Amino acid sequence: MENNLRALELLKDIYNVDQLLSGKEYIKELVHRLAQILKVKYVLVGHAVEPDRQKIQTDYLWAGSGFADNVVYELEDTPCVNVICGTRVNCYASDVQLAFPKDQMLKDFDVESYIGAPFLHTDGRLIGLLVIMDDKPMEERELYTSVVEFFAARIGTEYRRQAVEDSLRRINENLEKLAQERTLELQRAFESLQQTQKQLISQEKLATIGRITFGIAHELKNPLNIIINSAQLLEEDDLDPESTKKATDMIYQHSQRANTIITNMLRQARQETDMEPEWINISEMLEHCLDVYVRSLTDVDLKTHLVVQKNITPNVYANVFDPPSIERVLINIIDNSLYALGDKYKKNKNSFTPSIKVDLIAADATFKIIVRDNGSGIPQKHLANVCDEFYTTKPAGEGTGLGLWIAKQNVEKNRGEIHIESEENQFTQVTIELPGQQRTQEAQL
Repeated sequence: MENNLRALELLKDIYNVDQLLSGKEYIKELVHRLAQILKVKYVLVGHAVEPDRQKIQTDYLWAGSGFADNVVYELEDTPCVNVICGTRVNCYASDVQLAFPKDQMLKDFDVESYIGAPFLHTDGRLIGLLVIMDDKPMEERELYTSVVEFFAARIGTEYRRQAVEDSLRRINENLEKLAQERTLELQRAFESLQQTQKQLISQEKLATIGRITFGIAHELKNPLNIIINSAQLLEEDDLDPESTKKATDMIYQHSQRANTIITNMLRQARQETDMEPEWINISEMLEHCLDVYVRSLTDVDLKTHLVVQKNITPNVYANVFDPPSIERVLINIIDNSLYALGDKYKKNKNSFTPSIKVDLIAADATFKIIVRDNGSGIPQKHLANVCDEFYTTKPAGEGTGLGLWIAKQNVEKNRGEIHIESEENQFTQVTIELPGQQRTQEAQL
C-alpha cells in the first residue's frame, strides 16, 4: 500500500508538466522532470534507426545536470536489445555492466543500474524506447519500473501525435505545392489563351477590314478613272476655257471623293477610341456598308440573282462611342447574311432566289437596324450560343467564332442590344437597337 502511494506521488509530481507544452517541448520537459524526481543521472528517449534497427538514435539525452548532444550507438551487446525486441520493461537494478561487459557506453557513463521500456504504435509496432540509468543501484526497483513503463506509454502517445502532425504538414505542403503548380499551369494556360484570343480577334478585325477594303478598291476605281480622264483631257492643246474649267472641277471633286473614301478606311482600321460619344449618320453608314459589300461580291452568279430590299430611314443619327466598331458590326452582320445566302444558293440554284432585306426604323430616342435573309438559317440547338466567344457554325477554316461575339461586345459597349432569330433553312433576322434620333434637314444645318 505504501509503495502504491509512493508511486502515485511520483507520478503526480512528474506528470504535472506545463499543460501548455506539447510535442518535442513536452517530451523534453518530461525527461527533465523524470531525472529530477527519480534522482537518476541519465534519462534518454530514442528510436531505432531504420531499416535494419541495429542502432539507436537518441532524441533527448539528459546527462548529469543538463541535456547533452544526441548520440547514435550500436544495439549489439547492450540492454537496449531486449527493449527494442518488445519486452515490456527491461530492468537491471544493479551490476548492469557485468551483464553487458561489451557495452562501451555503460562503461563511459559509469552506469550501475538500468531500466528501459518501449513505446509502440497502436498496431504494436515499435516506435522507440525510454531509458533511465544511474551510477548507483536502484533500491525502489518496482516503483521505478512502474514509473518508466507509465511514462514510456505517455511519450509514445506524444510521438504518435507528432507523427500525425508531421504527416498532415507534409500533406498540406504537398497540397500547397500542387496547388501552386496547378495555379501556375492554369496561369500559363490562361495567358496562352489570352494571347490566342488576341490573335484571333485581331485576325477577325483584319478580315473585316479586308472585306471593307476590297469594296473600297471598287469605289476608288471610279473617281480615279474620272481624274485620269480629266487629266488627259487637259493635255489637249485646243481645249476651250469652259472645258478646261469643267475638267479641273471634275479632278477636284473626285479627288475629294477619293480622299473621303480613304479617310473612312483609316477610321475603320483605327483600334482605339477616346470613349467620348459622338453623333454619326447611321443611315449613310448602313447604305454605304450594304452597297460596298454587295458590289464587292466575288460570286457573280449569286450577285446576279440576289434580291436586295432596303427601307432605310434617312438622316438617322446614332450617338456612339466608337463609330468604326459599329461599322464593323454592320459589315459582319451583312457578311453573315450573304454567306448564308451563298451557302443555300449553291445547294438550290434552280429553286432558290436569294434575298436580303435591310431596314432602319427610327423611334423617339432609339433606332433599330433589321437585317433579314432567307438563307440557310441557324439550327435551334446552336441559336442560344451563336454570340459566344469562339462558337461558330461554319466549317473548319471558314470562321473563327468571334464575329458575332465581337459584334455583341461592340453593340453593348455603345449602350445597345442585339437579338438574333432564325429557323433552319428558312431565315435569319438580326435586330440591333441603339440610342439615336432622326434629324430634319434644318436641324442638320
